[in-house]
Amino acid sequence: MMTNPNGIRLPPRRTFLLIAGLSALIYLLIFSLPYPLSQHYNKIPPVDYAKLSNYSLVGFISYLVGLATLFLLYLWALRLIAPRNGEASHAVLGLRFVLVTGAALAAILWLSYPLGAIDVFVYAIYTRGWALHGLNPLAIAPAQYPAGDPWLGLAAEWIDAPSPYGPVWQVLSLGAYQVSGGDFLLQVYALKIIAIIAYLGCTILIYRLLQPICLSWALTGAIAFAWNPLVLIEVAQNAHNDVVMIFFMLAAVWALQHSGRSVAKAKNAAGVTPLEGDAIYPLLVCVFLALSVLTKFITIVIVPFFLLALMSRGQRWPERFARLIGFGLLIGGLVVVGTWPLWPGWETWAVVQGADAAGRSILALVVLIFRDVFALGSAFDVARRVLLGLYVVIYGYALWRLAKIIWRSAPKQDEAIIRQMLASAFSALFWLLLLVMPIFHAWYLVWCFPLAVLLLPQRRLLQAAIVFSMTALFIIPYFETIRPQLPQLLGNPLLGHLLGVPLLVVPPIVTLWWSRNPIHAQR
Repeated sequence: MMTNPNGIRLPPRRTFLLIAGLSALIYLLIFSLPYPLSQHYNKIPPVDYAKLSNYSLVGFISYLVGLATLFLLYLWALRLIAPRNGEASHAVLGLRFVLVTGAALAAILWLSYPLGAIDVFVYAIYTRGWALHGLNPLAIAPAQYPAGDPWLGLAAEWIDAPSPYGPVWQVLSLGAYQVSGGDFLLQVYALKIIAIIAYLGCTILIYRLLQPICLSWALTGAIAFAWNPLVLIEVAQNAHNDVVMIFFMLAAVWALQHSGRSVAKAKNAAGVTPLEGDAIYPLLVCVFLALSVLTKFITIVIVPFFLLALMSRGQRWPERFARLIGFGLLIGGLVVVGTWPLWPGWETWAVVQGADAAGRSILALVVLIFRDVFALGSAFDVARRVLLGLYVVIYGYALWRLAKIIWRSAPKQDEAIIRQMLASAFSALFWLLLLVMPIFHAWYLVWCFPLAVLLLPQRRLLQAAIVFSMTALFIIPYFETIRPQLPQLLGNPLLGHLLGVPLLVVPPIVTLWWSRNPIHAQR
């Protein structure tokens, strides 16, 4: 039996059913029923929650109260599910329970208009150009499509930009088009289903990855990911393809974990390395990493950490360097081969085109300070170089932390290497979206959130990620509703960002640095 905050004793399953049911009710009444996709998908230009609610006070308050309640329920669930004194508190629950409840919550949001971003419409438009006109989505912008397509207006600011996504995502999107028979609404629904399937796949992988390391925390990690309001909103409601990219990344972690386990078992049994541990699983790591990069190119940032972990499996340094070079060339070759059929050329490749705009980010705030306070004419370039230099230092430190563990010999070295790889990869992605990304979007947190979950039972990074997911969603009403309605903030970008950006980034940074918990797991 458990006791809830009101002192009512409830069986664990009933308690979690209550939490899931209340969450479902909030998603339904506040985020889905008022904004059905079937009624609003054809609004041109596309809109967001603020415009759909006509910037009303009721819409503003309901959004904030709904989010606050969802996060309180989520934190309550985590508090109940987390083991205490090394003992599990969730014996009556299982992975199936998390998957069923997660699927139910996602199904509610599947029916909703994407309130936070129009990306799912843009995915569909890129695919229509490819399917109907044979136009390479990585090379041809929607503005260059033949006239007459009634949906081009939904591309909005992306009308003049080719697709920045990878060939794997374009093929999946093309599959959604074929399944829908070319019907735009059905294609959008199909794209959302792809995102939800990837979300459920991520939940399974997180559970399986945590299960052999710390069994009592496996379900905690699954709920931490699957019930997180930011994950659900950005995946099931807004249907961002980032979750597909992360699914392949987690699959690479799974293959890496199994590779180390196979090698360890063989050495204990016969002192030899089996074929599946020495070849098949490392190859799967490379394949899954390549698929992740070919879905959305951002995960190329963390490939070096995987390569170092693969390198550490070598017995001597010459063998280690050979593995580093060989696996690196394999991943690079797979990415090149996968990109080649749709390669647009460097001049038109959207990924390498410099972004000349910034907003809702540390970069935007620093640019405005340099420009308005110090009257620096080259404020954007200087700010970008300063923050990029800081990021390079952080990235180098993350590499050094992992390399140091690989260099020294220690008990359970392979487990320590994988955990430090996860921590270093988290740091690389966390600070990338904080310092380097010119415009911050809430769904970017899907990049690093699962990595923090995989580091349980160490909670420091997960606590920072949860706080960041809160501020990322709660800051949206400020930029979308409050700031546009106040001339003092809208007409003064520096003041607007001085208020908004610290509210977004300071709480997670403080949480990350405040905790005294070590990076290594508490076993």
